[in-house]
Amino acid sequence: MIKIENLTYQYKEGNIGLSNINLEFLDNEITMIIGPNGSGKSTLLSCIANLSKYKGLITLNGEDIKKIKNIDFRRKMGIVFQNPNNQVIFNKVYDDIKFTLDNLKMDKVDERIKKSLKLVGMIKHINSNPYNLSMGERQRIALASVLSTEKEFLLLDEVTSMVDYNGKQDIYQLITNLKKQKMGIIMTTNIVDELIFADRVIILDDNHQIKGIYPKKEIFMNLDLLKGFYIPFKFRVINKIGYEKLKDFSDEELMKYVS
Repeated sequence: MIKIENLTYQYKEGNIGLSNINLEFLDNEITMIIGPNGSGKSTLLSCIANLSKYKGLITLNGEDIKKIKNIDFRRKMGIVFQNPNNQVIFNKVYDDIKFTLDNLKMDKVDERIKKSLKLVGMIKHINSNPYNLSMGERQRIALASVLSTEKEFLLLDEVTSMVDYNGKQDIYQLITNLKKQKMGIIMTTNIVDELIFADRVIILDDNHQIKGIYPKKEIFMNLDLLKGFYIPFKFRVINKIGYEKLKDFSDEELMKYVS
């Protein structure tokens, strides 16, 4: 479990990035974080990943993350950024993932590389140059690199924003499968449609504070919670029909119901 208590982050120029954040994250759960641009979504993930200096307390399984040995922490917690180019170093996919494993002093390197690439559907590119791949394929390589160790939590910072439709679907399937393996997924997004894959939704406001924490069903039942965001058509359908009843409708019945 990740627990955040009284987290505050201030930029060097004095502007507030986060203010009095108190949260808990569990494994076997997908948490989506949304909010206006500049509300602190990426900053929050950076703090959880112990990449930014903050005030307050963040613990992983009861232990202050600042006191966990870095190599042990990185084995348990992984982050993937919006732009995969920030995480691609070498001119060969195999070497890129191997670099991560060598830094963390992991064993069974070859086995881990192949397993992680299979997990993201990129094993055929094991010897490819990442810079010759599409942006979506590079994003999956970045994911494979992080997943090459058995993480407890995976942090995803708007990872679908630069990926095409098919790439998005692959990532949605991946995070759903990882949840089944009891991994905790914390994902920031500006794409409201993606909330359908969440268990919980955290909304940040313009004041860099938590506006609310809601189960997904509550979001669908009260679309006013998403005021200020674009409301996808499928959310309006779910709201009109009812979340629990949705599975009982065929596609043809749905179209008649909402027409």
